[in-house]
Amino acid sequence: MLNREVLLQSLITKLKTSEEYSSLPPQDQKRLETTLIEQFQQPVLTRIFPNRTDQKVEREVTQPVENKTFQLKISLKGAKPPIWRRVLIPNTLSLHQFHLVIQAAMGWTNSHLYSFDTRHGEFEYPDEEYEFDAKRTYDSNKAILGNVLDVEHDKISYTYDFGDNWEHQILPEKISEDQKLNFPVCLKGKRNRPLEDSGGIHHYQHVLEVLSIPGEQDEEAMFFREWFADHNSEEFDLEGTNERLKEIRF
Repeated sequence: MLNREVLLQSLITKLKTSEEYSSLPPQDQKRLETTLIEQFQQPVLTRIFPNRTDQKVEREVTQPVENKTFQLKISLKGAKPPIWRRVLIPNTLSLHQFHLVIQAAMGWTNSHLYSFDTRHGEFEYPDEEYEFDAKRTYDSNKAILGNVLDVEHDKISYTYDFGDNWEHQILPEKISEDQKLNFPVCLKGKRNRPLEDSGGIHHYQHVLEVLSIPGEQDEEAMFFREWFADHNSEEFDLEGTNERLKEIRF
């Protein structure tokens, strides 16, 4: 007779090696793992899907850091042509404060949840309407950016809106010690961010492709033209971006 634990391990192994599982965003993989563990409450599941937080890491990422200035490039993954911003920020920000910087720099409306995926683990902000599992996710309000992203050309991922999954790559370009900032500064950027709740980057790219066809009058094209009537995909307002960033005080 097949041992139940062996059967569970076989099923989980098949799940983790499947294309469907691999194609899921990290936060959806985590939710699936958590659901399975809560459903079966089996030791084998916690061994296959181990807790992602570690007290040592948690202490390390919350330690004070020496003041430095980071020049970071924030790029929206999958956008063609690229959508990106280059910003200057202090390394002393919490990851939650950095989330606010990303929102202002990109032009998002801060209407959805978010997650940082780093070499230390995942970081999210505890939210009353969202089940935050401190055993599997670190608190972004406690983690210091300089502890999480402390090497030039290291990179982390930031996902905004777990429905549309707007994934961003955060790449450090320069680290300096000779500049103190009172608020974040955007140096340069390219193109407008997509509309909120527009279905994710692949759907947004499809919308732009349809709208690029001159004279297209089918039902889909007409719907997109109405929906995106006030949206200029090529627009980037550096002055307006910096006005938003000035509202973020440290």
